[in-house]
Amino acid sequence: MHTHALSIKRKRGQVLLGAALLGMAAAAAAQSGAPRIGAIVPQSWPSPSQAQEIHEGMLLALKTIPINPAPTLVLMDSGCDAAKAEASAKSLAAAKVDIVLGGWCVVGTAPAVLGQAGIPMVSSNAERFALGDLVLQTGRVAPRVAETTAATLRRETGLRVTAGGACWMDYAPELSTKFDAALCPTLSPDKSRWPEVEALYTAAFRKPFTTSAARGYAAMELGLAYLKKRRSGAKPSAALAEARQTLTLLGPVPEADAATPQQAMQLLLSARLPRLAPRETQVLNTMLKAKACAGGAAPAGDGDAKWRELPFELASCSAARPQLAAR
Repeated sequence: MHTHALSIKRKRGQVLLGAALLGMAAAAAAQSGAPRIGAIVPQSWPSPSQAQEIHEGMLLALKTIPINPAPTLVLMDSGCDAAKAEASAKSLAAAKVDIVLGGWCVVGTAPAVLGQAGIPMVSSNAERFALGDLVLQTGRVAPRVAETTAATLRRETGLRVTAGGACWMDYAPELSTKFDAALCPTLSPDKSRWPEVEALYTAAFRKPFTTSAARGYAAMELGLAYLKKRRSGAKPSAALAEARQTLTLLGPVPEADAATPQQAMQLLLSARLPRLAPRETQVLNTMLKAKACAGGAAPAGDGDAKWRELPFELASCSAARPQLAAR
């Protein structure tokens, strides 16, 4: 009986914590002089549930990372649409927020709109763009690298390869029946911190911790780091530069001009590859060998250096290799 009572009490505590997190924005608004953090999240499309998880990740960071007074979170929708993101950026600029978190699936002109108002932005897009000094980008893939790599794969192997799709929003490798292969960004979390944040999220919201929630948490870590630097007297550009040194839940923030690391993307191959011309089959076999399809590193001098240098790893090719070997 005593154990049952403790269980009920614990569950009530979890529900109360979740309710407190969800109501933080309204509560913080009443505080005098509280900073304001804007967030442009794809609430209406393509996945409201993922947008909610991003929001919850932000709220968890607000609750667990000490800063006083607690900031107000102002949420706006992008719907993964550049025009909507721009309109939301204009609204946040008019509201005079201190910093904006966004860029989950669309960047567009939002950074320029905010930059004209002197408001910095944290972009969580998986790809980095040339966006100016007031934008801190967490993406590990340099501009145009994903599409250029996909174009090389299409040209050399004859496969239908995409560098777009849902995986660039949720980081979950997915392959549409329209394609034979897909390039997806790779998640590189701080494994030492992940279990702790995961436990806090599960206790607060009573559901599994997800990549979307982690991305929201990491973005808010950077937003709060920026506010702390500003509070110490640093100018916006200097505060953002110092916030860049923050080790987030998803690892360090890459330098703006950093090259795309070899592990930044993964190539997901279909279990049923199409019939290819002999030359294309040979090229694909070379690529699989160079990328150590069977596991482990490719032997020195084996395969084609061109393929080893391209910034992707193979997600899985256990089904593809037998198909190719039989041809």
